[in-house]
Amino acid sequence: MSAHDDMLIRVHGEWKGWQTADVRLRDLQGVHWFQPNQAPHPLVHGYISCTQFVAGEIPHHCSRTAAHRLLVCVLKSHTLPTVFAELARRADEHLASSRPLLRQMPASRAVASPNRSSFTPMRSISER
Repeated sequence: MSAHDDMLIRVHGEWKGWQTADVRLRDLQGVHWFQPNQAPHPLVHGYISCTQFVAGEIPHHCSRTAAHRLLVCVLKSHTLPTVFAELARRADEHLASSRPLLRQMPASRAVASPNRSSFTPMRSISER
């Protein structure tokens, strides 16, 4: 657990979208690096239940009776530096834990992944 877990962070439904919601850092699950189409580099993403918005709203379709997870983006420019450093650390851990799986994957499948072919090390990006 982090000292920042109760802190509110702003999340976006799309990396260049204007619709945002505030969520508790502790509620953001599966933090990872992902580079959406046309994004300049990989960005921090995670999953949040659609019932865990504290403020704001990210448009999505649900009945509110069956909560589901939404993929959201956390932009460095909208996040406190110490909190973003924690998110980058979590995303780096996720990346490190998934690398053994990539090594086990047949070369033909590893190359087929569109988001891994142009992947750059995150430490240099998170330190920008």
